[in-house]
Amino acid sequence: MKHWLAALIVLLSPMASYAGTQRPEAEVQQKFVSGGTVRMHLEAGGYTVRPSDGEDVVVTYRAKSPDLLRDVKVEIKVADARADVYVSHTPHDNFEATIDVPRRCNLWARLSAGELKIEDVEGDKNVEALAGEIEIEIPHPEMYGHRDASVMMGSVEAPAFEVSKGGLFRSFSQLGPGKYRLHAHVFTGEVDLQDTE
Repeated sequence: MKHWLAALIVLLSPMASYAGTQRPEAEVQQKFVSGGTVRMHLEAGGYTVRPSDGEDVVVTYRAKSPDLLRDVKVEIKVADARADVYVSHTPHDNFEATIDVPRRCNLWARLSAGELKIEDVEGDKNVEALAGEIEIEIPHPEMYGHRDASVMMGSVEAPAFEVSKGGLFRSFSQLGPGKYRLHAHVFTGEVDLQDTE
């Protein structure tokens, strides 16, 4: 199962092997507020969501060539305590982006295919992908109340909550002592909830 998943992710994720090569990049930035909700609408690619000590939402994105980079469309729309991030027209080859958000905010994300990694951002998380991998850092599992994760085909690896399941229609649901909610779902691929404490 693991070998099959690895092959699937390599095929679907545009993040393959350009480490060490300089690629063109661009940036879009918008003022926001700590404690709000950031909603991410993401086309295929490799994404990392990172906490920052500022209150801006910043999307830095990279592609294989300047021509491919120019075709990408990135918008950040802010209304009150909600920011919607739209990344579209992504190339099929090696597109990746880093999204910096306030350290404390709620996250909602929908990814068509690829990889989405969420670092130590404090708040609710509602994350889904059609195909690929979702990885979420969970340094403090006790901060979450309701938490659930599922895949239609693939695996749920959640050492943060002492769960490991692989195959078809795999899921878990728990109720913990914390105030934050966690939901992660991948149709085909892997959910990885890592205890990084």
